[in-house]
Amino acid sequence: LFAHPFEGDMPAAAVNVPLTFDEEASEYSKTNLSSNAPTYDSNAYITVNINHDFYINKYIDGLDVATASYDEKKDALERGAYSVALSSNKAGMTVLINGAQGKDEAGNAFASADPRYQQTGSVVSAGSNDIYDALVDLAGKLTDQGVPMENRYLIVNGDGQAKIMASNKTIRQGDMAQDLVKKGFIAQIAGFNVKVSNLVTGNAGEGASAKKIYAVAGHPLYGANPTAFKVEPNLFDGNGDANVVGGAFVKGRVAQAYAVLDPRAYGLLTA
Repeated sequence: LFAHPFEGDMPAAAVNVPLTFDEEASEYSKTNLSSNAPTYDSNAYITVNINHDFYINKYIDGLDVATASYDEKKDALERGAYSVALSSNKAGMTVLINGAQGKDEAGNAFASADPRYQQTGSVVSAGSNDIYDALVDLAGKLTDQGVPMENRYLIVNGDGQAKIMASNKTIRQGDMAQDLVKKGFIAQIAGFNVKVSNLVTGNAGEGASAKKIYAVAGHPLYGANPTAFKVEPNLFDGNGDANVVGGAFVKGRVAQAYAVLDPRAYGLLTA
């Protein structure tokens, strides 16, 4: 969901992210070679602060690292990794939903000096009608913003999942490419690959006009997720701790950030 490249070193606590890849080719002149001058990077960049530093440090009593079975180690590491992933997913979903509304991760409007200032995504209400019609409308709005057709995604909550599965225009997993199934997508509809998450929450708009959000749409190229492990998730013997006799720790630490680069490349479906 976040595939845009970044430039810089993660330990520096901030990286630069180019907003686009767009470069326009010029007509080559064979008779006036001096006109074939080089062009330079004209891209706009935003600075993304590495503002998340998630860790786990869980003590597991009675588990000796040296003698623990493969299954015991595997279970402990999977639970630790899940804890980190859940915290990370919550942060990422907040950025997607706020970004589509022209807000930063804290829910505030982008500052006027930010290239994303006053840019917002599309909000489409499906009401009680077939969700396909709302998604066709949203797909057209993304196309008008130059968002590529391939790899568009839609993340839905339980209500959105019910609407997707109720539509007779949905392509189910059995008919999808297996590489998409392996990535966790449950369906395709109107050009969107669909995932499910209970983290899709909140309202679009404020006050009496606020509408419940049940899906967020976007494209990986318009989201950046600089990430670096400081400590790979692993098991550490508890005997190295002055207060522990035996047992083990599951430790891990990852630094990362999330950024929506162009709110106009995103959309929300509301009730």
